[in-house]
Amino acid sequence: MTKGRMRGVRVPLIVLLGFGLLIGVAGSVMAVPEATEVLATTKQGGVINATRFGPTGAPTKVLVIGQMHGTEPAGRAVVRNLAHRLVGETKIPADTVIWLISTINPDGDAAGTRVNASGVDLNHNFPQDWRQQGGGTSSWSGPSAGSESETAAVLAFLDRIQPTAVLSFHQPFAVVDITHEASRAAGRKLATWVGLPARVVGCPGPCYGTLTGWVDGHLSAIALTVELPGKVSGAGVKRSATAVLRLTRWLAR
Repeated sequence: MTKGRMRGVRVPLIVLLGFGLLIGVAGSVMAVPEATEVLATTKQGGVINATRFGPTGAPTKVLVIGQMHGTEPAGRAVVRNLAHRLVGETKIPADTVIWLISTINPDGDAAGTRVNASGVDLNHNFPQDWRQQGGGTSSWSGPSAGSESETAAVLAFLDRIQPTAVLSFHQPFAVVDITHEASRAAGRKLATWVGLPARVVGCPGPCYGTLTGWVDGHLSAIALTVELPGKVSGAGVKRSATAVLRLTRWLAR
């Protein structure tokens, strides 16, 4: 990552929340939050947090991002449900870790806008196949690849944790996007468990500057966009969270 991408990103702050893993049961453990890190503070003072459940050295690492666009809040409810269950009785394999980021666009969430406070669509701001596009619209890619503090923070975090899989929640198209070939087996499993179709969604042309494109191309990790419906019931939120847990167990098999 270039130094320029790190402008405006504060040094991560780690807040300890717990002391390791609790009770081992047949290869599984009851997950407790190990730590929450502050990845960045945004232009409007929003905070991007990442909370870890499980040991940092676990070979299977799943990152769940609840929200990228401020007008798509359902994934945040999925992350809340996961966090609630992971500090409760829900068990995950001992050799796995789940990272939860509620939102990477707190300013857009607060304002009810798709874009961040600088008017940038973060899902066109990642370095993979980036090009400037959408100026003056809600799809603006920003002035350069990784120009936004939110993007820079996520890039640095992903480079550090080297995830096995990244699940990015969006709305409202009700589909699991399996564009990336190496992610298709996992994507079809996840789609079945969420109750959505799995298909290659793509873009009108190449998908420029997307998070999942960068995860697939740079990290060679599973990269899935989960497009929830426009309206998601409480049961739908719970089913989506359960699907994430099932996928984590499947990846660790």
